[in-house]
Amino acid sequence: MKNLFYLFFISLIALSCNQKSPEAQASEAEAPSLYIEWYGDNEVANEMVTRGMEHVMNVEFDKAFVFFEAATQLDSTLFGPHVMLAQFSNANSENQEFHYARAKVLAADKNVNSKLFVSLLDDKNEKGKRQVWGADNHLIWKKMYENEPRGRFMRFWYTFGMAVEEGAEDALLKMLGDFKSEGSNYGPVLNNLGYFYMKNGNMDKAKEYFERYCQIRPNGYNSHDSMGEYYFNNKDYKNSLLHYQMALDNYPAASNAKTMIAEITPLMK
Repeated sequence: MKNLFYLFFISLIALSCNQKSPEAQASEAEAPSLYIEWYGDNEVANEMVTRGMEHVMNVEFDKAFVFFEAATQLDSTLFGPHVMLAQFSNANSENQEFHYARAKVLAADKNVNSKLFVSLLDDKNEKGKRQVWGADNHLIWKKMYENEPRGRFMRFWYTFGMAVEEGAEDALLKMLGDFKSEGSNYGPVLNNLGYFYMKNGNMDKAKEYFERYCQIRPNGYNSHDSMGEYYFNNKDYKNSLLHYQMALDNYPAASNAKTMIAEITPLMK
């Protein structure tokens, strides 16, 4: 109850924020849209969904879980949070199957992209896990994006799964420019660019984008977690430890930061 009251309080503050939602809805003057139909009639629940989406895009899944769970408690008609809660649930668990089943029922009368979003969970992997990401789902994200290119959440995750030969670099840079010009939260795109360049061996570019991510999200924990990973991969354990500690300071429950601090500390001796 205390956690729900706290979330209710911060949501009232967040409602005054002018930053655009990760999945903006079309105005009445625009052509009919195929955005994922995340929202319902409860404004506080809608704000919980928006915050959950932002944390998902920032790879802060434990925080996102809390917001999505609160959204389902405030508005039982929302299917989108159930999709994400199924994603966060353990493989073959009752919770995973409950949230998947609820999402299927609640999305039955929604638009095609909403149904495609739920369909990401249809197949389990070899460990019994339903998940919205992964190579097997890339074509579904692509179809959703093609159906509605204005959907930032869909565009983000479609681009996230693109390979180099698909034009991932250009797509990420274009998305960064578009998100900035629209006034959208572009920190997650900086993070993805950092990982793109690190994965492809361009450490100077990777460092540039991770630093920019930390600059615009200094109080987040994934920004410093990413920076810590960059330094760790480059065997700069001093700076890696510094950023993992900052991640933990910003969010004391950050499990990966705790794990990495424990791994790095002996290397400093």
